[in-house]
Amino acid sequence: MVSTDKRSAGVSRRGFLRSSAAVGASAVLGFPAYAQQKPGKLVIASGGGALDEAYKVAYYEPWRAQTGMSIVSSPNPAAQLKAMVEQKAVEWDVAQVAAEVAATLGRQGLLEPLDYSVIDKSMLIPGVAHETFLMSDVAAYHIAWNTKQIKSPAAPKDWAQFWKAPGRHGLWKRPFQTLEVALLADGVSMDKLYPLDVDRGLKSLDKLKANIFWWERGAQVAQILIDGEVDMSAAWNGRVYQPKLDGAPVDFHLNQSVLISDAWVVPKGAPNKRESMQFIASTLAADRQAAFTRKIPYGPVNPAALKLLDATLLAAIPSSSENIRKGVFLDVNWWADNGDKTGERFNKWLLG
Repeated sequence: MVSTDKRSAGVSRRGFLRSSAAVGASAVLGFPAYAQQKPGKLVIASGGGALDEAYKVAYYEPWRAQTGMSIVSSPNPAAQLKAMVEQKAVEWDVAQVAAEVAATLGRQGLLEPLDYSVIDKSMLIPGVAHETFLMSDVAAYHIAWNTKQIKSPAAPKDWAQFWKAPGRHGLWKRPFQTLEVALLADGVSMDKLYPLDVDRGLKSLDKLKANIFWWERGAQVAQILIDGEVDMSAAWNGRVYQPKLDGAPVDFHLNQSVLISDAWVVPKGAPNKRESMQFIASTLAADRQAAFTRKIPYGPVNPAALKLLDATLLAAIPSSSENIRKGVFLDVNWWADNGDKTGERFNKWLLG
């Protein structure tokens, strides 16, 4: 799961370490000035499941307690957002979508510009704040393995070793993230990854194609690893973190991970735009970001939240000061510009 400059391909690490000032919820909200004018609820669309449960604890309940406004959850298909905006019948105030989806929706004119006089981006990892969307967390697409079939000393240390290792390999059946790791396996350095050399990426995948188990859902990748259907797999950290803690035969590391993000957006024509901006601002408070990460192991975008997390969790989340140096951010702007044609080429390659 990043601005229009070269930060698109990777967070400025020195900038990340400098962005450490803690900001509490009261500093980013200004409710008393319009307390008598606020609406009774906000409608927030998300992907549901564990993510929405984490939102309820970290963001929705503190918002309700502070403002008296309830949160109504809704599913978040991008096609529905597009239809509501085009029909001028928008029901959502805020939506959570993948950052690459947010970049595409913004280019299509379907999103409100975010109000950075209300949302304080100065406290955040450089590059997560965009004109029409704000990255809300940091997850990782990384190497994982079955510990019964591969003992940790023999586990692949990087994607080149992953490619060369014997056995059955799992990869996500999508071009984004998968092409990135194919290029890393072929020797492309993280700072030279973009613009993606799609031909080179597909040739790299050719070398592994006969041994690939193509998974399509996050729950599926955890299961194929635990059941031993694959020896190793690319996986999302949120899917294998808890099984590992629970004693399942799975382990992982974050070296050469592709860093990905969810993002907050405000659909164009949202009924409560001012309150939507205030809600997004409230999610950036260090204590709320830390509460979110404790519920689901996606790293905070406010570095001040790191000080509120224990060492065990810090070791596992992608945006800790140690782990963020090991990965490269997915360039969501490149994918917004090139996703359709790259997807067509990838699908053609799959059938070839």
